[in-house]
Amino acid sequence: MKTLIILAFTAISIFSCSAYAQEDVLGSEAQREAGKKIYEAKCAQCHGYNGDGEGVAKAHFRPQPRDFTTATFKFRTTENGQLPTQEDIKRSIKKGMPATGMPAWTSFSDGELDNLAYYIKTFAKDDFVEYSSEAVAIDLPSPPAWSEASAKRGRIVFEENQCIDCHGNVGRGDGKSAPTLKDQWEEPIRPADLTKPWTFRGGDTRGDIYRTFNTGLDGSPMPAYTIDPPEDQWALVDYVYSLRRSDEPNYAVAVIARGVADKLEISRGRALFEGTRGAFFPVAGQVIEPGRAFFPGVNAIEVNAIYNQDEIAIMLTWHDMTAETSGENSPEMAVNEAEDYNAAADTSQSPYSDAVAVLLPSQMPEGAEKPYFLFGDSKNPMDIWFADLAKDVPMFFVGKGSKNIEAGSENLAHYSNFDQGRWTVIFKRNREKENGLSFKEGQFVPIAFTVWDGFNRERGNKRGVTSWYHIYLEPMDQPSPAGPMAQYGGLTFLVLAGIVALVRMKNRNQT
Repeated sequence: MKTLIILAFTAISIFSCSAYAQEDVLGSEAQREAGKKIYEAKCAQCHGYNGDGEGVAKAHFRPQPRDFTTATFKFRTTENGQLPTQEDIKRSIKKGMPATGMPAWTSFSDGELDNLAYYIKTFAKDDFVEYSSEAVAIDLPSPPAWSEASAKRGRIVFEENQCIDCHGNVGRGDGKSAPTLKDQWEEPIRPADLTKPWTFRGGDTRGDIYRTFNTGLDGSPMPAYTIDPPEDQWALVDYVYSLRRSDEPNYAVAVIARGVADKLEISRGRALFEGTRGAFFPVAGQVIEPGRAFFPGVNAIEVNAIYNQDEIAIMLTWHDMTAETSGENSPEMAVNEAEDYNAAADTSQSPYSDAVAVLLPSQMPEGAEKPYFLFGDSKNPMDIWFADLAKDVPMFFVGKGSKNIEAGSENLAHYSNFDQGRWTVIFKRNREKENGLSFKEGQFVPIAFTVWDGFNRERGNKRGVTSWYHIYLEPMDQPSPAGPMAQYGGLTFLVLAGIVALVRMKNRNQT
């Protein structure tokens, strides 16, 4: 009898310990229930009601929504292959995943984040109950001071560890392996463009980069790196950090075209635009009309412009994983969305070429109204300067809507070049156009841009677009500030002298 009592107490004790351990990992039933309500209201549409990544919106996302049932999490402070900590999951929810469909949920309280994280863990309950005790954050040392010498050494480490194979020679995500990369679910995945830190999903500080190297990105081709000696780990961090164009994108609102006296020889390529100010603009997917591109292959474009007495040249630059210079493209091409979805995991050669276009009103607007930004409208048509980058000759279209695009005639010239993950395309046209849009000094002209990534099967209305911006032709003969400065200086001196004279006169009268 005594033995039975001891066994019963032992069983109760084990059950109680197990229950306490589970509650420590998965929270209380009330917390999980609260997390479930948040999840079903905010998360299930993408990640699925069963946490398997099979939400109704799945088809529209790249990368695909996370399948929580596999207990595989990219962004962690734990070692490669281990589960994330509670704080890791909360951080990912709160900060979101830049350049993906996962937004930052900054409005959630800390308690709501806890509840949501507890519920997410229930999709892989057994894994979290059994292995969470092993999920311990690694030791992350404080970053040493950045130095040029360290970054220079980091370039060697970058090459030795074959980072170039995926991220490319200068970090634009265009390595030789990049087009073939897939995650553990056999979905295509693109390597990070290391020049754009604002798109880093695990954080863009030197400490964040160090953590990513040491933990890897589970489920992706990005492994954890153990680099010896430790100084080389920070050297690699410093080199990657040095590749960024800036900490923030610093998007512009206008393109400033500089006037020159020389001929505009666009065959000179980028050298023609030395000394000009580039304007950096975000590119978003066209998601309003059929042919929607929810996640276009290009997320930003840089624009430079130059003009002389007779002509204007506009240079467009963007990063691309590969150059599609075969196949074809056109703003008129039809898009079969079902066909694209079925071919999403096919990384073989695309039948569509890369392409780009400059969009302008066909006539200079008299007021604030501009053509509809999706290829114009019947009331306000749009000029489309188009370059299919599989062809040597630019094309010109007039758009009166996505379903009303006509080929036209325009005296356009163009130049294109692809180098280490960067496209450079230059258009040139006469400044004056009879019965059309002319470019005048000191004038703001509406302008927009669209980009087609052939690898991403973009064509027709499936494309990346910008909003309307302006191009301003900075006057060539700007008056010297010396004259006005001298005039204002002289006027100021006379006023001050007059005041002094009046004060002295007043003082004399009083005495």
